[in-house]
Amino acid sequence: MAFHTPNCKLVSKSYGRLAYNDFLRSKTNPAWDGIVPAGLRELNYEDSLTNKELEKTFIGITKKRFAARVQPCIEAPSICGNMYTASTYCSLISLLSNIDLSSAVGKRIGLFSYGSGIASTLFTIRVVGDVQPIVKAIDLMARLEKRRVTGPEEYEAACALREKAYGASDYTPKGDVDSLFPGTYYLEKIDEMYRRSYSIRQ
Repeated sequence: MAFHTPNCKLVSKSYGRLAYNDFLRSKTNPAWDGIVPAGLRELNYEDSLTNKELEKTFIGITKKRFAARVQPCIEAPSICGNMYTASTYCSLISLLSNIDLSSAVGKRIGLFSYGSGIASTLFTIRVVGDVQPIVKAIDLMARLEKRRVTGPEEYEAACALREKAYGASDYTPKGDVDSLFPGTYYLEKIDEMYRRSYSIRQ
């Protein structure tokens, strides 16, 4: 599984909730005997959304599977924090970067993006070929280790520069292109008709 990761605790809650949905579809399966308390077996839907005992129970039930199937997807987001739109796909490459790829071919990966609370998407992809060249080219975990540490003053200056540039036309961005990884695409110019030109860091 690879999840949108605003924070890693939410991922464990979401994976637990998936297990609860499985339980709802198979309550009579003996596999659930003794691990789902009687008081949680007949909760109505509305109560299930806020029941902390239910949440804790299913996080506990899925703990081992979480470590094996989900933990690899949160390795990079744990370092980077929430990336919003990119988050689910960062989780996907984090998963692929932290598992044994020799056994991945033919496997199905679930991707779950929560949206903003009004909608969500759950879909699957299948690994149909060797993804090692992709993982090697991205080199995610090693690149994260090479990040440059900076102070809050530089961060605040970057935010101010972004605010000033927001919605601008006939604009050439300012910044240190040399600090980008080779192969990174960056915005070179926005012309007077808001057309964007990009370059690639050599």
